[in-house]
Amino acid sequence: MANQGEALRMPEIAVASLYQRNLVTRHTGRAVRLSIEGLVGELGTTSLTILDFGDVAVIDFSCADEVVAKLVLRAVDEQADDTERFYLFRGVRQHHVDPMDSALRRRGLAAAAQGPGGEPFLIGEVDPAASRLWLAVCEAGHAKLDELAPELGMDPRDCGRLLDRMCARRLLRRAGQAYHSLFYTFAEAERSGKGRVPDDREGASPSGRE
Repeated sequence: MANQGEALRMPEIAVASLYQRNLVTRHTGRAVRLSIEGLVGELGTTSLTILDFGDVAVIDFSCADEVVAKLVLRAVDEQADDTERFYLFRGVRQHHVDPMDSALRRRGLAAAAQGPGGEPFLIGEVDPAASRLWLAVCEAGHAKLDELAPELGMDPRDCGRLLDRMCARRLLRRAGQAYHSLFYTFAEAERSGKGRVPDDREGASPSGRE
């Protein structure tokens, strides 16, 4: 794998802790989502928002649909407007996965997540080959097609199509010939000081770094 990534425009970073212990009912989910969308709206056209589920004890399908699925859907739909919005869900435990997975699959979406121990995984509708490729990029941080295809024993054309499809689904970022995981992007943006602290809002407690 490549040791150095190609230069790319770093996104602005926001980290939002979802302070509610119980994320239930569609009304609650909508309020939380609107709060997060307000936070994201204060960032630049390229942004990565980390949603921390560490304090969430319960989330039901309706909240998962309003918060997780609709945020991801909007990020995917915005790609034709020179806007790159990415979301990463961390602190995701097993009891969060089922409602989040169901909500995403219902809309044909997928999202990048981290478990409590930092382990990366995908939630939602992803085929096994794409999942294996995504994990390889996450393990490397960033890599090029001509490195990934032979390492995974894939046809380069199939591998390239999957990688570009994952970029369109906002699961990876591309810079020139290199594909970057969102975890690597977050670490690099933090190191470059691209984090930002929007105002507190109802439904989410944002934090970040200048």
